[in-house]
Amino acid sequence: MQQGNIKIFPLFSKVVCVKQTNINCENILKTINEKNSVSGTHSAIAKKYLTSASTNKKVLDQSKYKNLKKEIMKEFYYYAHGVLNYKNNKFKMTTSWFTKTEANQQANYHNHNNCMFSGCLYLKIDDNSGGINFTNYQNSRFLLVATKYDTLNAIDFTIQPQTGTIIFFPSEMHHRILQNKSNEERVSLAFNFLPVGHIGGDGDSQAIIK
Repeated sequence: MQQGNIKIFPLFSKVVCVKQTNINCENILKTINEKNSVSGTHSAIAKKYLTSASTNKKVLDQSKYKNLKKEIMKEFYYYAHGVLNYKNNKFKMTTSWFTKTEANQQANYHNHNNCMFSGCLYLKIDDNSGGINFTNYQNSRFLLVATKYDTLNAIDFTIQPQTGTIIFFPSEMHHRILQNKSNEERVSLAFNFLPVGHIGGDGDSQAIIK
């Protein structure tokens, strides 16, 4: 990034990829018949206001989603190979699940363990049904209020997807679903990925992930 004769380097940033796809989300919605539940232990009152997720965490392993999974992997490889240049490794999708957010519901901040990258395809969403918000839990010595927030100084950042939007991000990033302020349910499909093959360089601890 260059401003006049000054170069700006956003070093060690978390790379989030957002793309509008041509995936037929309406057809996918017609196929969903998964049982949903609220993750974790919550009071009855809390459950009423929290997003639910399908109990099946490998929904895209079903034969009816074979082509959809293939399309998502194609989009992911653009992120992993084309953007991040991790071209020496293939990747596998380890988990996938549907989420449903009814009116007034939301999800608390969380991240995804035991995976390297995560993503989400938005099957039904509008401007009022809740975007995705990322926050930075990294320790900071001072808390300053900026006159303008951008990707260089933000402590949290919100993306408002549309139906058909797909997002990929590092799994350690804490994120939440903002409150659904519409009367329509919000439906999305989430997934996680791990690298496959040789991990590590010369002199590093190395491993093979199959």
